[in-house]
Amino acid sequence: MEIGDIVLVESFAGPRVHVKLLKRLTHRKNEWGVNGWDGIVMYKDDVKKLIAAGVPYKKEEKPMVFIFDNDIIKVVK
Repeated sequence: MEIGDIVLVESFAGPRVHVKLLKRLTHRKNEWGVNGWDGIVMYKDDVKKLIAAGVPYKKEEKPMVFIFDNDIIKVVK
C-alpha cells in the first residue's frame, strides 16, 4: 500500500468504509504505539454508515481517521 491508495477498512464501529491513505505512521511516530495510516473517509455514504453506528460525525464532513494495519481489508484503487 502507498499514499493515495483507497482501501476498504473494517471500522471499530462495525461498518466497512473506504479510506484514502494520506500518511504512513510507524509505532514510534504515533500515540497508539502501532503501525498504521492517517487517512480520510472518502464517501458520504460511508460517513452516514458510521453515524448510524453511533460515531459522532456530521453528514457533510469527510473525517480524518487513523487506520490500524490489521483493519485494512483490501486496496480498492
